[in-house]
Amino acid sequence: MNTTPPTTHAAAAAALRGTEPVRGLTVRQPWTSAITHLDKRIENRARVTTFTGWLMIHAALQTDQEAMRDAPADLPHIKARGAILAMARLTGCHRSIDCQQTCSTWAQPDRIHWQLADIAALTAPVPATGALYLWTPTQELRQAVAAELTR
Repeated sequence: MNTTPPTTHAAAAAALRGTEPVRGLTVRQPWTSAITHLDKRIENRARVTTFTGWLMIHAALQTDQEAMRDAPADLPHIKARGAILAMARLTGCHRSIDCQQTCSTWAQPDRIHWQLADIAALTAPVPATGALYLWTPTQELRQAVAAELTR
């Protein structure tokens, strides 16, 4: 399970309270909880992004039904939907052909591998509306997530 140093939580909260660009990334369960609690550090996507920096990891309303059947039932917040579960730093991305899927056991072929680091799990999910691709959180959501990070 993910054990995050307190300094990561503080850095994420500071970014949210400041003017640093922060984006939201909506991910279907159980992958949201896997990022938050199982050290999943590659998010498989169809598109390249040039954004690097802090992301709010948002649990989509819909789930990956096939993956849910195989997910551990005791995975924290596995039933959370429509909520922020964590903050993560997006450090870059690369095509699967560039690493031959050796960058992570989570890497899928023929996908873009978004590299995540500095995962800071929230104690409790913060309700939020997500969107496709990267989205910009409201100031109110930034403040709510920052408050949850520092509890």
